Amino acid sequence: MTTAPPRGTDDSLPATAAVTQAVRAAARFDRKLVAFDAGLLAAIPVASVLAIGIAIGKPVWGVTMGAGAMLAGIAWRVSGGRPPLALMATDAVGMAVSTFVGSITGSVTWLHIVILCVWCAMAGLLVSLGNRGGAVGTQAMIAFVVFGRLSGGASEALGLATLVLAGGMAQVVFLSIVRWPLPLRGQRTATAAAFRALSSLATASDEVSTIPAAQAIDAAETSLASPALFGDAAVTNLRSLVNEAFRLRVQLMAIHALLRQLRAAGAPEATSDDGAVRRSLSVAAAALDTAAQTIQGDVGAGDRLGRRTAELDAVVKSYDHRDPALHMDRRLAALAGQVRAVASLAPSAGQGGGLRSRRPYARTNQPLQGFRADLEQLRANMSLQSPAGRHALRLAVVVPAATLLARELPLQRSYWMVVAAATVLRPEFGTTFTRGAERALGTTLGVALAGAIAVTLHPAGGATIVLVAVLAWAGYSFFPASWALGFGFITALVVFLLNAISPDTLATATDRLVDTLVGGAIGLIAYAAWPTWAKTSAWQSLADLVGAERAYVDGVLAATAAGRPPGDERMRALARQARLDRTTAESTVARSLSEPSTRQIDASQSQRALGAMRRLIQAAHVLRLDVQDEHERQPHPGLQPLQEGIDELLGDVQISFAARPQESPVPRDLPDIRGCYEAFERRCGSDEDSLALLAQLDEMVDAANSLAAAAGLESAHEDAPGRG
Repeated sequence: MTTAPPRGTDDSLPATAAVTQAVRAAARFDRKLVAFDAGLLAAIPVASVLAIGIAIGKPVWGVTMGAGAMLAGIAWRVSGGRPPLALMATDAVGMAVSTFVGSITGSVTWLHIVILCVWCAMAGLLVSLGNRGGAVGTQAMIAFVVFGRLSGGASEALGLATLVLAGGMAQVVFLSIVRWPLPLRGQRTATAAAFRALSSLATASDEVSTIPAAQAIDAAETSLASPALFGDAAVTNLRSLVNEAFRLRVQLMAIHALLRQLRAAGAPEATSDDGAVRRSLSVAAAALDTAAQTIQGDVGAGDRLGRRTAELDAVVKSYDHRDPALHMDRRLAALAGQVRAVASLAPSAGQGGGLRSRRPYARTNQPLQGFRADLEQLRANMSLQSPAGRHALRLAVVVPAATLLARELPLQRSYWMVVAAATVLRPEFGTTFTRGAERALGTTLGVALAGAIAVTLHPAGGATIVLVAVLAWAGYSFFPASWALGFGFITALVVFLLNAISPDTLATATDRLVDTLVGGAIGLIAYAAWPTWAKTSAWQSLADLVGAERAYVDGVLAATAAGRPPGDERMRALARQARLDRTTAESTVARSLSEPSTRQIDASQSQRALGAMRRLIQAAHVLRLDVQDEHERQPHPGLQPLQEGIDELLGDVQISFAARPQESPVPRDLPDIRGCYEAFERRCGSDEDSLALLAQLDEMVDAANSLAAAAGLESAHEDAPGRG
């Protein structure tokens, strides 16, 4: 679970401390995220197009194409991972269109400013699509501002846009050619990482979040999504392994939930049971780690995996079934079966994978469906109640105003000031001040580096190309680890890129520093004048999470009442939506808690709500797995009142969260779900299946009532103390 930043014994953060914390975040450095190989791949197109332009006697062409390639590379490297070719191609086209429109309107000031307002508003709204939308929008703004100052007729604007497009597409074409240094290496690495994450989850504390494991599995699934990867036996096995990984994560979550329930019950045998289950999980973890090695092609690991699988079977069979109400033996047996399935798939997934064996299929993606979903998301955020909507309006005012101011100030290359103001602004307090500090720190480092190189080496001609390549390599390599450090190298790169057409390095570097600091200050002042706090979006994210869990719980209870297995695809989609909404809620709440105390969401209340929802979804997972087990089940029509009561209660909580902070919770006549549970309990028998069902329903009722209490809507019917 994402936790709030440490604040000692006080849950509030004064404004000065919040700013200090944001500035400290700018100095972060994660050594594990440094990627020199990826940095090299992104740097080659930048240096190549620059070299081509200089070689044919058109250095301005080379610099323009180099700028396009550099910005497209940044769209990839700021977040790391595999090259998002579709995103980079969209980014290149967006920059080219922005260049054309900005250049052709540059000579008519009023028209240029009006269109810039529209461009900035669109860029601001794109942040509602996440990092990919934010990257495209930001790069489009930069292209409009930077190249829009080079006003000209239609032919000149088209030529300039073509050069920018050529540079950006050089990145896409080059990366699409070299993306297979070894067949399926990236896909195998991502799948193995997912199983290592599951191995860590197996032996982790019951309170550890399963989100990191889910994200690793998602990354593996994404790496296998390309249409070019169909028709290969190794790929088919990798996809099957990813499907097993999804099931294993839910299974492990269910076992951890049962362990917690066992301890909460206070049974004398709880300690003994806990130790036996932990031994099973430890052996399973070793098997999953060995499976990861096998997937990556370790031939010897295949034999070890077979032995660990047999050991797990033996440990599970020796488990002494103590509490029939929890069905722990059933969950452990299912876990062992899933590990056996992994063991059968892993060896073949680690072999083969030649390019010739693949058969691409044209209709494997549904881009129109994704495009429609993006449009709906943008429409939903066209409101000042949305952080993205307020961000869009802020950009539409600040960037054009900074453009007009830049034309009046005696600054060389004052467009850098506008770019800095535009890129510093972010929808939230913490990210705005962090990005401002990162940009200031990175610019200072980059200018100092450029000055030192210029004084000591005096590069020119071919040496400039080599220097640009080295700086691009360093910047792209360090970007995921530290935005400030990566931007420092990129700052120095821009200085020497311009050195190819304007050899006055020290003056260029100084201008870059002054303009960036002035522009960054403008952005921070504008945000301070009209801030957007994460408090409202944090409450809304909690409401969205309640809604997602409500749909999932209702699906599980409906299948239980009908005595039939729930639809696997439908339930997986609902479970994934709940997990994605939880990730969003945790990160949004954490952002809110990093803001000044008067603007924060209530820390205690939000954490209690997240804790109750975690218990609720875990109990629902356990119940779903029990319902899916292959044995006859009796329908439970008497469960319907409890199902309807839980759905109504969660609906009330969702409405209450969505109304914050504008409306305080008002007393509500909540459904008596505890009474519904007790009525259903009296109708059930005393067989093991009924006891297991009642155990999970009791946990769900308690978690739902705890959630209502966290929302300030505690039911008057709930007398039993919460256990969470």
